[in-house]
Formats: sequence, C-alpha cells, structure tokens
Amino acid sequence: MIEVRDRQTAKEQIGLGESAPLAGFGMESLAETGKILEEAQRSLVNLEINSLSDIENLLKRYSGTPAARHGLELALIDLLSKSQNLSVSQLLANYFDSEVRDYVPVNGVIGAIAPELASIKANEFMEQGFGCIKVKVGTSDFASDLLRVSAVRSQVGENVQIRIDANQGWSVQQAIANLEKLEPLQIEYIEQPVIASDLTGMAIVRRSQSIPVAADESVNNLLQLQQVIDAQAADIIVLKPMAMGGIITAYRAAMTAINAGLDVVITTTIDGAIARKAAWDLASTLPIKRACGLATGSLLKESSSYS
Repeated sequence: MIEVRDRQTAKEQIGLGESAPLAGFGMESLAETGKILEEAQRSLVNLEINSLSDIENLLKRYSGTPAARHGLELALIDLLSKSQNLSVSQLLANYFDSEVRDYVPVNGVIGAIAPELASIKANEFMEQGFGCIKVKVGTSDFASDLLRVSAVRSQVGENVQIRIDANQGWSVQQAIANLEKLEPLQIEYIEQPVIASDLTGMAIVRRSQSIPVAADESVNNLLQLQQVIDAQAADIIVLKPMAMGGIITAYRAAMTAINAGLDVVITTTIDGAIARKAAWDLASTLPIKRACGLATGSLLKESSSYS
C-alpha cells in the first residue's frame, strides 16, 4: 500500500494506492517496484494536480513499471476524488463521459481440484448467489479437466455460466480437440488456451471450434492489445489494471477492444482490497455485461475490506 498527502488543504487528505507486481504478466519485480515508489516520493512534492489528465501526464515516465505506476496513479486518483467530493468511479466516469453502474456481476473461481471437490465448491458459489463460475483446466490430465467441468455443470444446471481457463496449458491441436469435447457443456469462453505469444495459434483455435476465445496473458499493454485485435486472435479481452499500469490505461484499453467489436472482462491479479476496489470502480464505468473476476479476496492468506 502507498499513500500520498495533500498538505495544501486546511484538512489533511490521504490518497491510497496499491502496487502488487505478479510474475508472468509483464510487470517489474517487487524490488524494482519499491525502488520506483521511493524515487517517486521526491517528484510528487508540491505538485498541483487538478484532473486525471494531470495524473496521466505525470505518470508517463513510469510506463515501464506498471505495478508502480498503478499504485501511484491510484493514490493520486483517490486523493483527487476526495478533494472533489466524488467517488473514484464517478471521477473516472466524468473524465471519460461515461455512466456509473451500481452493480457489477462477478465470477467465482474453482481451481484444478478433484471433480467431487469442484462440485462442492460450485454448490457453495450457487448458495452465495454467483451466476458465473470460472473453472481451471489446462493440466497435463485432460480427462480430469473434463470430469471437473462436467461435475460443475451437473451441480449448477443450465442457469449458471461456466467459463474455463487453460492458463496457456495446451498446444493448438490439443486446444481444438479438447474444446470440441467440452463444447456440449455450454462453455461461455476459454481463457488463454495456448501460449500467450502465439497469436497465430490462438486465431487458429478461435476459427476451428465454437467456444469463444479470451486473451489474458496475451494483453499486458496497449501495443499487445492491438496485436491481438490485428491477429483476430480473440473474441474477449481480459484486462488486469495492475498489469496495464492503472485504471486510466485499462479504461482506454477496454474501449479500444469494445470499439473493435470485442467483449471485455475486468479482473485482478490477486490484488489486495485497495486495488480490488479500484478494479470494481473501473468495471462499473464500462459498458460491459460479462461477469468480472473481482471476487478474489478469498484467494489471499489474509484480506481486509476497503470502501
């Protein structure tokens, strides 16, 4: 967690941000994040910030360290929203001329566990009111993957959406064959079926079977997003604000994808409460309908609420 303070006002204001780099998503190391944040403290002293445009311009120099940039951006946005008596979501909506929704659907997550345990977990999610569940697949044992997804479908019936995530675990041919076997289970989409850099392979998977393909690890910045769009490699883009360098860039990425005819899902990189709330603020300002991956607090050893 980081914080910045506004000492210009009669009442001291504190803006909260979070930097949580995660390996595998194009982010810097934890040590580098810490170094950047320490250096940034000096550059922020006595700066006047009146808009999100000021924040964007200030943070251009940190484009190579997205986790640090996310934390700095969010702390400054939080401080600005407090100084203007607005929520973060309303501040973002005003900047991009959008509207704020009161409700953002989220999905539950079931890992690569035994089918009987997956069935129990799916029932728990149903009792909690989840209308969408993501099930991990892509292990070395596809037979177990298939049984796991089948067990979840049997438990939740037809009224709960099931999306699956292979985490780059399949080859192109494996993906096509496996998805054809999974198709009768009414799969919403398959996330990252093949290695993230193989956009040609992803495009082949997308064209060769009926389940929509979502790009996750393939999109860590705006350049990679455009490459996915140009390659026609995905139907859905999964955006993680921490990997993108903040919610402002993530908003721009989402609208780029939407304007190109793709759907968007906002998720976290297993973040803490501050970044999860910011991801919700982002999702609430976007014209998206799919469930977002924001119910990740239970995946942490310790988690707190933040509002």
